[in-house]
Amino acid sequence: MEIRNPAFFEAPEFWKSDWDEANAYLDSLEAGEILEIGRSEGGRPIRAVAYGEKEPVERTATLSAAVAAGHPQSFFGPEKRKKPVLVIFSAIHGAEIEGSVACLNLAGVMETGADLRGRRWEALREAASRMRVVMVPFAQPDGRIRSAVRNLIGGTVDDLYYYGQGAFKNGDILTWPECKRTQPIPLEKMAFLGGYYNDAGVNIQHEDFFAPRLAPETRALIDLVREETPDCVMTLHSCGQGPFFTGPDNFIPQAHQYRQAQIDTVVAERYRREGLKPGGGASAGPAGGFYFHTALHHASGALPILFEFPHGLEMKPFTFDEILDIGLILFEEVMRFGLTYGFRPG
Repeated sequence: MEIRNPAFFEAPEFWKSDWDEANAYLDSLEAGEILEIGRSEGGRPIRAVAYGEKEPVERTATLSAAVAAGHPQSFFGPEKRKKPVLVIFSAIHGAEIEGSVACLNLAGVMETGADLRGRRWEALREAASRMRVVMVPFAQPDGRIRSAVRNLIGGTVDDLYYYGQGAFKNGDILTWPECKRTQPIPLEKMAFLGGYYNDAGVNIQHEDFFAPRLAPETRALIDLVREETPDCVMTLHSCGQGPFFTGPDNFIPQAHQYRQAQIDTVVAERYRREGLKPGGGASAGPAGGFYFHTALHHASGALPILFEFPHGLEMKPFTFDEILDIGLILFEEVMRFGLTYGFRPG
């Protein structure tokens, strides 16, 4: 791996994005329950931290059968449990670690009421206390360890592509979206396999979710979602133009698409008030294909939302503090929405 900028491997104390540092912090938590939900292609632990009591789910049918029967409660009825459940995945792509930092700081808020800078978030802690929150800060450990960058603040698009998508043996950087034209990436052609992929070259965002064998990371994350049956599942990514939500998504019910657009509007308005430069935004109609987060909906009935953090690249600068604020405001507004209106459409 090339060290394109030494600053990419440095960060403030509150910015826990290094694999070893973050796992040491998880081990120090007292209120959160640490779970190992699986192992990566490279044999590394996939760890979750959960807050709030787990309430058992009783079902008599699959989601498909229950919906076809006109009785979704046969799969799951949210009125059967006391608290909504929110599941959060980050670093599906290993260089996109801004959401991981936000998750670990949310754990700090859950533990003490303050993030790892010492800033208090009373409304966020109160909202989170009324839910079960399950976070997987590093959903794809192989790519996180391989890319190794702790931030990309001030970087170029080529920096992002190098650490994210990787470089061929001829020296060319693999760019986006060209990186998605081959799945899995042929390892023998790569001088450096970026953080996008597990050790087998698989981008789990775009698996064949109906294949006989899934990547172990994909299998573990889907199994967690099926077990938890969350009301909302949020996947955290990063790019040059964030912060924004993608969607509304094809291949989920229209009422869920409306929920996606509503949450997008609420969060973007908060960012505007805070001067945090929201970008992108919900499209006028459903867009996109069948992705990892859409598959999670069909495994659980949950509202799936995909959020893009900013990296703070030179094209759209942000500071460490601003990116962390973006993450904690995101959690606060999403939780507040879910508690007020419900994640699952009535």
